[in-house]
Amino acid sequence: MNTKREIDRWLSKTSGRLYVRNTFYHHHAFEILNTHDYLKNKIIKSLKAEIPIEARIKKQQKKNLRGIKADVLNSEIRSLLKNSLRNDIKLEVVEDKGVFYFSSEKSAIGGFDFAILNHKKNISALRNLCFGELQYFEGDLKWSSFLNKNPELKIIAKELEQKDKLGIDIPLPAEDSMFPLIVGEIQFGNWALVYRDLFKVLKANVQNSIDCLIYIVPTNDLELMLSDGIVTFDKTVKILEEFSKVISVPVWVIGLDIKING
Repeated sequence: MNTKREIDRWLSKTSGRLYVRNTFYHHHAFEILNTHDYLKNKIIKSLKAEIPIEARIKKQQKKNLRGIKADVLNSEIRSLLKNSLRNDIKLEVVEDKGVFYFSSEKSAIGGFDFAILNHKKNISALRNLCFGELQYFEGDLKWSSFLNKNPELKIIAKELEQKDKLGIDIPLPAEDSMFPLIVGEIQFGNWALVYRDLFKVLKANVQNSIDCLIYIVPTNDLELMLSDGIVTFDKTVKILEEFSKVISVPVWVIGLDIKING
């Protein structure tokens, strides 16, 4: 774009259509997601949508290129997932000592962008930390704080609290194939962040059997419209293939693209 008219025309763009252009399945992710195809289909469908964008001019080697702001895009994708999956998904999720916290229960720094959880198992783990063999200091306050911020889970919690068994861990529910444990990242940042994200899911997998990491990254036109040197579909796939014997958690890589309206 060399003329003021071309620049102004681009900056006037306000919307685009997202769609899934590429996918890659690492370490049995294909089989796991096909077992839970209702979730897989919902996620793909939610990411095929019209969204508002904020256009910008991207400078590269003294050239003016078409660009869009990543923070606006990230926020819109979160909204799409939340609107589609509703109560099945939690945003800004942090894992600590085998428990997943959300709704600002803990700082989201170092956490996952979203997660699909087995709430019965998660609350059982929290109950044991608050009231079991190794009790949190002021476990009552920790327990109440979590539930006050997530009132829709109080029915499950009431069943699992078991105050008559203070100082005793209750057994965690058996693995339930109907409720997979899925964590997710929407990553448009520096390419090195992919290593941090993969180490993060491996750490969470130590105390939780993570069924799948969903990794949403840009590709093709969307990749070109974001900053240089970012995480991309091709780079992520290359890393997973290079470290295939080390990364034991299944990963579903989603390559997002966009068609700008007008």
